[in-house]
Parts: sequence; C-alpha cells; structure tokens
Amino acid sequence: MSTSIHVVYPLESRHPSSSTLYLLHGAGDNASTWQRLTTIEMYAQQYGCTVIMPEANRSYYTDMMYGLNYFQFITEELPELCGQLLHLNSDPERTYVAGLSMGGYGALKCALTYPKRYAKAVSLSGVTDIKRRLRDPEMPQGMVKEMQAIFGRELTISHDQDLYALAAGQKSDRHPLPSLLCCCGSSDPFIDMNRDFAAYMTDKAFDFNYVEGPGGHDWLFWEKHLKTTFDFLFDRNTEIERGDAF
Repeated sequence: MSTSIHVVYPLESRHPSSSTLYLLHGAGDNASTWQRLTTIEMYAQQYGCTVIMPEANRSYYTDMMYGLNYFQFITEELPELCGQLLHLNSDPERTYVAGLSMGGYGALKCALTYPKRYAKAVSLSGVTDIKRRLRDPEMPQGMVKEMQAIFGRELTISHDQDLYALAAGQKSDRHPLPSLLCCCGSSDPFIDMNRDFAAYMTDKAFDFNYVEGPGGHDWLFWEKHLKTTFDFLFDRNTEIERGDAF
C-alpha cells in the first residue's frame, strides 16, 4: 500500500549523513507531526543527522493480530528502503531510535528487541508498561477495539511485546547494549508507569537514564526535551545531568 515517510536530511553535507535517527510518532499523530510541530529540522542540521519519520497509524509499532506487520516494517523494511534511497550510514553505533507516547513504546521496543542495531534509544512520555495501559478502566471503547485489533481479543501481551520482559532478557556479556533515555512530565498521565519502569531499569545491564520535569503529555514538553534527546544522542552537556533524579 502507499504510505508516507518524512525525511530531514542535513543539506549542508554533500556526503552521506554521519548518523540516522528513526523518529516515531504518537497514536494521535502521523508521519508529518514532528516536522510540523517541533524544531526537528534545526537539530538535524545542527548535528548532521538524517531524521526519518515513518507513518505507523495507530499500530503501537506492532505486528498486529488483525492487521499489518508494522514492527516488521519499522525494523526491517524501512531501514532497507531508506538505506538504499538515502545512502545512510548503516553503522549501528550511529543509528538511533526515538519516539513519543505510543512512539516511545515503539522506540524502546525496537532497541530492546534488536539491541545490536541501535546505539541509543529515547522515549518521551512513552507507554513503558503496555499491560497497565491495556488495563486502563477509562480507555474509550473505540480504543479498546483498536487494541484488540493489535493485541488480540483477550488483550494478552506476549514476551516480545512487553518492555519489562524484553529488558530482562538482555545480558551485557552477549553484546553491547544500547543506552536508553526516558523523559516524562510530572503532570503526564503516564508518569507513574515511567517512574516504575525507571526503578525497574536501575539494576539492569543497560546504561539507563531518566529525566522528569514539569509538564504534561503535550508538545511543549516534547519540544523542550527534543534538546535533551539530541544532547543525549550526541554526548553533549545534557539536561540529564541536572534533571530530577529518580
């Protein structure tokens, strides 16, 4: 089927971009939203980074039970296609994935499933506990139907869809693990699950970082922490150092 991919390429460089960021949208957004509502182009130019923003609809970046294989698309088809078209640097040490809300879940899922493919991953206001999300008693009935199409009628989460299980299954002695960053606003409805995930990850083998600050589940917070994201990805003086410690 036809779909959309938005790409920001650092134009001042006549050579292949030195790094690649797959930037994933949230459930209420599409492939264009990051480019329309944030300064992502400025950061791409500043850091010489190609930013790829794919369309994933409301799939939760999952191979759906009753639908399409979006996780396969994001992790297999998309890198192959973009690598050919854009002559990307395919070095995993220069390949990153990030996203917000649903996309935060997707970004962490990519990195925890295929840790050798990504150097770093960032979740902004992410759904870090998909089981808790599916148990939300206030979830609208229309969204329940969407989730059933993704995860099945019983909303049963398998090992490969659970960030906790994926993290527990990775050992640093097998191969280098990606560095992870989670950011969440103190007024965000997902704050408790982000705090719990941060607590869980503190004794795991990952280089895990957590930033919490004022803000909700909105573009004001995500724009602010877009800088946090790029500082983290490119080892600059990052807000992690002065953010609220867990």
